[in-house]
Amino acid sequence: MTGGVMTGGLWSIVLELPYKPAEEDRQRLELALEPFGEALSSFEIDDGKAWKIEVFGETKPDRRLVDAALKPLGKFKAQIAPVPAKDWVAESQKNLPSLSAGPFFIHGSHHTGRLPQNKIVFEIDAGMAFGTGRHETTRGCLLALARLAESGQKFRKPLDIGTGTGILAFAMARLFKVPVIGGDNDKDSVRVARENAALNGLKSAVRILLSDGYRAAAIRNQAPFDLVCANILANPLIELAPSLAKVLGRNGRAVLSGLLRNQEKDVLAAHEAQGLELDFRLRLKEWSVLVLKRRVKMAGAKKPAAKKSAARKSAAGKTAAKAKGSKSKTAQKKTAAQKSGRRS
Repeated sequence: MTGGVMTGGLWSIVLELPYKPAEEDRQRLELALEPFGEALSSFEIDDGKAWKIEVFGETKPDRRLVDAALKPLGKFKAQIAPVPAKDWVAESQKNLPSLSAGPFFIHGSHHTGRLPQNKIVFEIDAGMAFGTGRHETTRGCLLALARLAESGQKFRKPLDIGTGTGILAFAMARLFKVPVIGGDNDKDSVRVARENAALNGLKSAVRILLSDGYRAAAIRNQAPFDLVCANILANPLIELAPSLAKVLGRNGRAVLSGLLRNQEKDVLAAHEAQGLELDFRLRLKEWSVLVLKRRVKMAGAKKPAAKKSAARKSAAGKTAAKAKGSKSKTAQKKTAAQKSGRRS
């Protein structure tokens, strides 16, 4: 797990609102500011009457870009300033509440309450990796995995792409009791996920790799996978659709998220072009989770038609045979009548 680091040389973007925003508006503000740093915290202040969003990063944010990101959302002015040397990871962690998502319970190291006995429990702190379970996309993926498990489907070779903290890989390992591979293209995320795996007793069950999408040799060599999770963003999902189609097993399922509702059509179209189709979807506020499967081929549907055609031919043959038989019998009767006439 990422430990607290006393550090300076960091920058912060702070946006304070003199009111508590609607959840949808808050998420839009968070989404706009998130790309400008490596960690984000969002929490109530002034006894719940106001709200603060903080973003921390290693490089000074460009004021013009920050203003441009906020402009479509309203008249907001964020403060940009260097961060005094402090344990900024701990500052972010202490504001994260525990969370329940289906059969899962996720808490940070600061959690002091009792842990539920009837849940799959993970300790995940915010750090230099995405995926603490608090965001709707991660929570949606956890709920989708729970739904697949409840349906009775069995999975033996799961894969998590863009694993972040490793939470979805851990969920699959515990839920289906199988080894899991998790890949991420960020070295910090790989390190954090490996530490989290050890912390949660999953070091031997979850293998974390540095991988750009599906390119790692270990991923290519172990394909096909019968369950693939990819909680990234809409554009990367679209770009990686051909790669996903190559590694997904015949009866496999793919759980995709990181996309907004208005991006569903484009993400679905990219995967439908690769022979996949929608199994089911979950929507959490403005976010979407798509669960895909391989398209059922319609070739089998033509066989009954062929049988019908053969049946028609057979029926026609029988009719012709009957007609022929009838003609033959008529001819025989005529011959008999003629012979009978001669005799008389």
